[in-house]
Amino acid sequence: MKKNIFILFIICIFTLTVSAQNDTVSVADSMTTVQEPYTYDAKEVLRRDTVIKKQSWLKRAYYFADRILSPPRDPNYIDVQTYNWQAMVQVTTRFELFNISAGDELQLSAMPEWRTRIGPFFGWRFLFLGYNIDIKSLFMSGDDMDLGGSVYSSAFGLDLFYRRVGGLYKVRKLKYKGFDMTDNLRGVGFDGVNVGMTRVSFYYVCNYRHYSHQAAFSQTNRQLKSAGSLLLGAQYAHNRVTFDWEKLSHLVNTRYGDNTMAPPSYSNMKNNEYSLTCGYGYNWVFSKNWLAAGELTGAFGYLVQKEKTEYVNSNSRPGDFFKTIEDFGRKNIAFNGNLRFSVIWNNGPWFAGTQSIMFYYQYGNGRMMSRNLLGCFYVYVGCNF
Repeated sequence: MKKNIFILFIICIFTLTVSAQNDTVSVADSMTTVQEPYTYDAKEVLRRDTVIKKQSWLKRAYYFADRILSPPRDPNYIDVQTYNWQAMVQVTTRFELFNISAGDELQLSAMPEWRTRIGPFFGWRFLFLGYNIDIKSLFMSGDDMDLGGSVYSSAFGLDLFYRRVGGLYKVRKLKYKGFDMTDNLRGVGFDGVNVGMTRVSFYYVCNYRHYSHQAAFSQTNRQLKSAGSLLLGAQYAHNRVTFDWEKLSHLVNTRYGDNTMAPPSYSNMKNNEYSLTCGYGYNWVFSKNWLAAGELTGAFGYLVQKEKTEYVNSNSRPGDFFKTIEDFGRKNIAFNGNLRFSVIWNNGPWFAGTQSIMFYYQYGNGRMMSRNLLGCFYVYVGCNF
């Protein structure tokens, strides 16, 4: 009896071992031969493994790029549209307030005439380009040029700006060495200012799953529920201001007599700016297909001067720490601010709306300080297809 039980035990162990070995071979075959477990050819398996690895790498690269440019969002908050193309016509009205100061020697505030432009804009998925034409001049001028391009995705954005602004400014305020000349020069034309800016700005939308920057400012998606998000980014800018002191001196001397203002030896300001940005945006869905959006960002940057300008603060003394910090700030620190607001109606294939943007730029070179306020108001209508 004991002998029979021992023989039965040996048979069971042998059966379980064979079964486990068969299972192992089956799993291994299924992993290496891709659902062909009953054939084994070493060369064929190696060839198929190579093909699978190549396909997997391409698919991984595609899915990685798609996840970066279009990561998953909450469909309860954002309607991700499937349109790939966009076209629209936009009317732009722009105003600018330019202020430049040189210590106690000069304070000048000037404003050009309001400009109204119209232009086509065209987009393909994440890339959006546009061109505005001045209604008064259908041809682009080197002294007055605005070019812009943007790359929009749900998680981040990239803005490119190229501005060259010149033409006739009108004096709003002028002080020279403490003497206020505003009353006699207010509204007088002055064409001695040229402002240039080349700017690349990158930002990241922290709450991209619920907040759609695209719905507010590129009209490619729709916000279904109200949401907000913190915005973080960085930017690079090349700033240039050319100021014609001789023209200003001639203008002042014709009103107040010869030698009232002597042209100084410095006239240009040129620098590279490296900034970090932080802000907050909020989308308010106040009715079906309607959206009101607001966004406020600020930037703190470091300036690398490209023009050699010596500056000595007459009020500073050797070892004066606070004056040293003040002089460093006037020469190497930049402040920027950006306020956006839009109201848009968007039912998917068609959209229309308005948008307002206010930019503030402050930078200097130690001797001169420039403060610019630029405002733009847009009215647009377009379609997605």
